[in-house]
Amino acid sequence: MTTASEVVSDGRPQPRAVVYLYSQTGQLREVADALTAPLVSRGWDIRRVQVQPRVAFPFPWPIRRFFGVFPSAVDPEAVVELIEPAGGFSSDPEELVILAYQVWYLAPSLPVRSLLKAHPEAVRNRSVVSLIACRNMWYSAAIEVSALLRSAGARRVEVIAATDTRPQATTFVTTLRWLLTGNREPFLWFGRAGIGDAEMARIADVGRCIAESRRCPEEAAPIVPTLAAADLLSGVVFRRWGATVRSARRCGAVVEGASLAMFVLGLAIGIMVGLPLIGCAALAGGARFEALVAGFVRGRISFGGGAVPQPAIGDRRDTIRT
Repeated sequence: MTTASEVVSDGRPQPRAVVYLYSQTGQLREVADALTAPLVSRGWDIRRVQVQPRVAFPFPWPIRRFFGVFPSAVDPEAVVELIEPAGGFSSDPEELVILAYQVWYLAPSLPVRSLLKAHPEAVRNRSVVSLIACRNMWYSAAIEVSALLRSAGARRVEVIAATDTRPQATTFVTTLRWLLTGNREPFLWFGRAGIGDAEMARIADVGRCIAESRRCPEEAAPIVPTLAAADLLSGVVFRRWGATVRSARRCGAVVEGASLAMFVLGLAIGIMVGLPLIGCAALAGGARFEALVAGFVRGRISFGGGAVPQPAIGDRRDTIRT
């Protein structure tokens, strides 16, 4: 539970935020804590709403479930039933909405997509901060979430992304091991899986910026053009391949399994061949390539303007709650 050493008690309006969160591994919760700790220390009233699917997703993932969820994860219309919390999913007009989510196959996790589709009241006419924690590819997911937030009636959207900043080959091994075994501790020459201390400190700095200026800093979600281009192209391929697997289901489990196996093979080839090719294209394109990709992403992940809303004087609260 989040606590604060002091709260606003001098008559000033107390800033408020609500965090909607679904985390399998617990890492997203750690990132949300890093972001909100500076807010709490400045007297913000923070509450959390747990997003829970009625049928839980396992962690660690059994390998068949890990790949089996792929067709639904990349289907923009796929949803799961959620357990509604006692207070419902609604937010208050004076609250900043922090939507914290994982990335599944370059798409938002199914529980968070389901929240936005089934409960738009959580974000309607609200200022929203999307908080992402992932390995390194968050761009397609952020674009989908931004579109869902716009459809749900959000007034303003900004993005914060926390990633594992180590070399890609390292994070591929450590992240996959963590997801399939539940073990994130160092082994051989590999370090601990997940987002590192320096990145957590950067997220805390973003939280301090929000507390002081009521705005996200410009680099709250640093864009790596090569990764962004690979993510966006792969996202298109994933969605098309997911549709192929869903169609294969009509032909039986054997055909569906074969189509999934082909996807896994194609994924491995894409990682080994596709990423280096995109890297070469980025080198050839230089600054123009980087500006084009960064501009494309920024234009689609955020919208609206203005600062975080401030509560009315009469709505001040004297406690911190979660």
